[in-house]
Amino acid sequence: MEYGFLSILPSVLAIVLALVTKNVFLALIASLLLGNLFLANYHVLNMLTGTKDMVVNVFASSSSTSIIIILTLLGGMFYMIEAAGGLRGFTALMVKKRSLIKSRTGAEIFTWLIGVLVFIDGTLSVMITGSVSRPLAKAFGISPEKNAWIVHSTATPLSVLIPIAAYGPYIAGFIEAQGIGNPTQQMVKGIFFNFYCIFAVLGVAAFILLRFDFGPMKRAQKAYLEKCGMKEKESRDKADGTEDVKETVEETEKETAEETGGEQAGKARYLLIPLALMIIVAVAYIFYSGGGNMMNGDAETGLIFGICAGCLYLAAALAVSEKISLKQNIDNLFTGCGNMFGIVIIMVLAYALSDLLGALGTAEYLSGVLIKLINPAVFVLVAFLLTCLLSFSTGTSAGTIAIMMPILLPMALSFHIHIPMVVGAVAGGAVFGDHTSPISDTTIMSCSSTGCDVVSHVKTQLPYSLCFAFLACILYLILGVLI
Repeated sequence: MEYGFLSILPSVLAIVLALVTKNVFLALIASLLLGNLFLANYHVLNMLTGTKDMVVNVFASSSSTSIIIILTLLGGMFYMIEAAGGLRGFTALMVKKRSLIKSRTGAEIFTWLIGVLVFIDGTLSVMITGSVSRPLAKAFGISPEKNAWIVHSTATPLSVLIPIAAYGPYIAGFIEAQGIGNPTQQMVKGIFFNFYCIFAVLGVAAFILLRFDFGPMKRAQKAYLEKCGMKEKESRDKADGTEDVKETVEETEKETAEETGGEQAGKARYLLIPLALMIIVAVAYIFYSGGGNMMNGDAETGLIFGICAGCLYLAAALAVSEKISLKQNIDNLFTGCGNMFGIVIIMVLAYALSDLLGALGTAEYLSGVLIKLINPAVFVLVAFLLTCLLSFSTGTSAGTIAIMMPILLPMALSFHIHIPMVVGAVAGGAVFGDHTSPISDTTIMSCSSTGCDVVSHVKTQLPYSLCFAFLACILYLILGVLI
């Protein structure tokens, strides 16, 4: 059965309700009920049953279940790290002892660099970068909104721009499926036309170095500094060794100690070693499971094994040093896992909504209607805008690429459009929705790792994403005429 215009209403409802009510849980539940009402042919009891089944079926997917387990375990591991004083120790190491980070700008650039280096997988990047940067953000008065923006903008964009990362072979596979020769070469060339992702990564660094915030982000940053009792200039310019920065770090340590029941003193190794183990074990398993090719490896399982390795190290090291007993470590693990319950529920509902939109044929309807507007002169521009709209509505970059590549690439061939430019436009448009949609999985995970509210993150990041998308549109329009 074709649902036509009705197929887009659940996603529209989810986005509007999330932004208006500032309650993502309510928005997702309402959209699921509405969509299942259509699927049940307006039978209320069948609507409720269908909604329940759709949520339960999320766990039928090994990938979705693995990501949920990853989120839960990460919550447990980082609660253990906080209780052990790892975050406090790391902050002291970076700020007070080594003088590596002396200002808010330095802390922001440091976060950006971590995100750039952890490029293999977007999920891995947002969780690691957000977790490492969180204590520094708190010490230097960086708002959760600003930190989440930096973390999010160096996650999926980098994994799309780096050809050896997760998205490279994924995109090349769709190019090859359309009978286009040299798919890997076309994918690599397409990177240079992925203007949105390029602007997103470099734009963040530029705004940081220029010390320029605007719109909701500027208001959020100002409100956060007032809440922390810090002045704008002090948080930006105070160098390491000054009393103000030391006092800020010490206050952060005391607050974290009170929150976790740990001691004020902390050791950086209780953060660095678990993270190092997590990365090493995860990468090693991905390499092993892929038969020597990381692109074919099982990233989710690798990350689960890596987190478990980090937790085991913490439990053993703290028990041996008699700092925290084994029983208390286990209690801390489960407490941290429990703290992730709200995020996990939102993630499950977001996955269920994705399945719902697939059942309704939302993507096919949108692409079928809007594809008629494309003509050769503005093909790439419209392709980019169409992909942005679809990814924003569905909250998935990988899914959007899977839908749009088979539709747009054959049309590009028939119109003799430059294939790499189309590939770059589709990949960039898919990431736009990944950045701006409140129902995107990396949006939710970026907020989880940085302690930011989902709706606040979307509202503060959206103006920047729109600026980058606008610049990309101008370039696609110009190149569409010239090439």
